[in-house]
Amino acid sequence: MPEQVELTGPKLTLSAVGFGCGSLMQSPSRRERMAVLGAALDGGITHFDIARMYGLGMAEAELGRFLRTVERDTVTVATKFGIGVGRLTEHLARFQSPVRALLRKAPAFRRTVKQQYDADRTSRRYDATVAAESLDKSLTMLGLDYVDILLVHDPGPGDTVVTDELREFFERARREGKIRAWGVAQDRKNDADIAAAFEPEGVRQLRADLFTPPLRPADISFGVLNRSLARLSQTLRADSSLANRWRDILDIDPLDPSTLVRLILGSSATATNCRAVLYSSTNPRRVAAAARAVSVPLDHDVMVKFLALVQELRSDGAE
Repeated sequence: MPEQVELTGPKLTLSAVGFGCGSLMQSPSRRERMAVLGAALDGGITHFDIARMYGLGMAEAELGRFLRTVERDTVTVATKFGIGVGRLTEHLARFQSPVRALLRKAPAFRRTVKQQYDADRTSRRYDATVAAESLDKSLTMLGLDYVDILLVHDPGPGDTVVTDELREFFERARREGKIRAWGVAQDRKNDADIAAAFEPEGVRQLRADLFTPPLRPADISFGVLNRSLARLSQTLRADSSLANRWRDILDIDPLDPSTLVRLILGSSATATNCRAVLYSSTNPRRVAAAARAVSVPLDHDVMVKFLALVQELRSDGAE
């Protein structure tokens, strides 16, 4: 099973591989969604990352249904606040499968929903009022008394983050037993280091992978697998001599998908200099395979050689 690691700021322990629930509601049925979450937990993945706006605003409730089947103190949960789902999307959220099918098939409708999201995104305000309302809603949807981490959700350059007010709110929420830790989850590029205002206790969560290390030190990285897997698979399959060289150096077959997944997930924490990484899939078998892939720590020598080979690709401009 994936090892447990401690985030040094908040002194919080979680599984080294967490499960990202951003695509959870893309699974077509509740049975499959429960199977995905169950496969993660059965594989030793005990940290679940979600947000108020995931799944058109309904993913928290779905994760909550699953969490009612497990002991609360055996898992950690992180949620985020600050990005709304919009009134139109909220009304449609209960019809997940037909709405998602419509979004795929009707470009005009998809543009309408995207325009509403973009309008909300143009200039957000992250303050104590927004955080308190979102946290209470999240706790209700999740069916929990507390979340382990509450994160400011992807503030952009044009957004206002009232850091002093939020820090007071976070500390008050911790005293009230509603959260254990707080921090910032950053996807979009932002030159301002917003997470610095919440140190030393704050958690930093950033998008990063083998080819794009985080711009700043972070505790948790997300987006570590898909981009790296696609690029490495494409590059190695297009160049048999390169694939053979990797095979000789690593003494394993880099073209085997499960092997490549294990190499990427097993080395991403080191490559991104993060304590933990997030993994996501809507396929229970893939989740189970990923959990198995990292259940045994990657051999250190293999990891060093693998990262050196990746660095060669980066240096050659094969990104």
